[in-house]
Amino acid sequence: MRNKLLSGTACAALCLVSFSGAARSATLDDVMARLDKIEKENAELRSKVRSLSAKPAAVSVAAAPAVTDPSKFKGNPVLHGSVATSPAPVPPPGPMIAGIPVKAGPLTPLIDNTTVTLYGSIDLSGDIFNPSVFDQGTKLGVASNISSFGVRVRHNLAPYGWEGMAVVAQLESQVDFASAPTERAALGTRDSYLGLEGPWGAIKAGKSDTPYKKSTAAMDPFTRTLGDYNSIMGNTGGDNRAEFDWRMNHAVWYESPIYNGFQFSALASPGQNYAKDNSDYSYGDAFQCNGASSRGSGSNFPGTGGAVAGNIGGNGCTDGSYGNAYSAALTYKNGPFNAIAAYELHEGVNRHGDDGLEPGLIAPVFLADGSQVLTGVHNEWAAKVGGGYHFNDGLGDLQLNAFYEWIRREVTAIEQPFNERSRDAVFASATQMIGKWAISGSYAHAFSSPGNPAMLSVNDPVLASAATLQGNLFANDASQYAIGARYYFNNWASWYVVASQLNQGPGAHYCLGASGHGYQVCSRDAANDTIGGATIRAATTGMTFNF
Repeated sequence: MRNKLLSGTACAALCLVSFSGAARSATLDDVMARLDKIEKENAELRSKVRSLSAKPAAVSVAAAPAVTDPSKFKGNPVLHGSVATSPAPVPPPGPMIAGIPVKAGPLTPLIDNTTVTLYGSIDLSGDIFNPSVFDQGTKLGVASNISSFGVRVRHNLAPYGWEGMAVVAQLESQVDFASAPTERAALGTRDSYLGLEGPWGAIKAGKSDTPYKKSTAAMDPFTRTLGDYNSIMGNTGGDNRAEFDWRMNHAVWYESPIYNGFQFSALASPGQNYAKDNSDYSYGDAFQCNGASSRGSGSNFPGTGGAVAGNIGGNGCTDGSYGNAYSAALTYKNGPFNAIAAYELHEGVNRHGDDGLEPGLIAPVFLADGSQVLTGVHNEWAAKVGGGYHFNDGLGDLQLNAFYEWIRREVTAIEQPFNERSRDAVFASATQMIGKWAISGSYAHAFSSPGNPAMLSVNDPVLASAATLQGNLFANDASQYAIGARYYFNNWASWYVVASQLNQGPGAHYCLGASGHGYQVCSRDAANDTIGGATIRAATTGMTFNF
């Protein structure tokens, strides 16, 4: 009887991974959510097996009916690896408790009820791009697009009297297929945690994409490519990282169950900073400043421009390092309609890297008219609201998405002329399914901010080395356009092509691929000076394989 139930379970799980239009467009977050659901269902089935095994032998239960039409099921497109064809059932060796195999423990038998799942995503692309800077020209590239590998563990607590509860854990790492690996590809660099899950939701601790980031992740059809919306959305001042589309270290978060279509999540991350102005890296984070990418702009790694005089721990976290951080999101889904609202706060964000007032190395920046640039240490917050609608327009399924975003830096009046971190932005996307093709387009626009402290070099081969222009004299709005197509060989393998263009006002300095691509395409010259107002173009083609 137990074998029949398990066989039925395997059949049902296999049907869940059948092909469907909705599954094709699943993001990695969708994949993980569906994996959680199937793991929970597996735990419930085990509980039923135990209860049936405890009944008298005369009681019989019909085997789960075979499912003959897998096209009716929509599920996780990467779960097929866990439902491979099994050999003929063999009675498990050794003792059993309530129909579950046990193994010897230090004092008493232990129920062997831990599920381990391996998963991953491989995405490689070939790119062509032109940053429109006088000494750069057209370039070719190959990128890993944040390919990843992970291990998920679920330990069912029901056999120990905690019905509906489980211990969950995950270890996920970036895999640099195309580039030389650094600490970015170390174990646990991506979402990794230990937590407790129950009917009331889940509490986890470790590192994770914030609720703010996750709330709109599925709205971007070009995630991880050079058309990724993080060139603008979640990006406070341009350049090569999106501070409000982030994975936070040393965090604790809560995820509620779905109730009448609503789900709430909240995260808190203590700053753990040595310095009161958050100008040093956090306890436990060697060389890494809060809010900085590994070895990237704003980090405290030697040679990156973050550490003062190249010293490790030299109080050089002055390009966006923050203290405590909080993030929350509320999502709603009812049939074809979905909506989101999200908020995130970064306390004490250190921007002295823009005004030259780093602790222990006072080198103030002055304008041509003698006025001093002031940016200081202040709170930054972001909020966004939006939604989407899914319907069939006769050609196939059509998904429409849009949201509006506010980002603010709470500065004093004297600092307002240099405040490039306060701005509004809007994003919209559409994906049309036609057979195995997904045709997508997106638009993102950042409105001008009150100021811009960056000293922007002139995009001119003669004047670039000698002349600078103060950024806050010019509008720093920007618009990003992206279009592309993806062909699905099946639920797990696809090929795509994407083209993107970033048009910028003379004071703007955004980048393509700011988050999720293997590298960023920014308007910088050979001396790494920022060129304002450049029009950046790129095209990319690649393959994605999920397992």
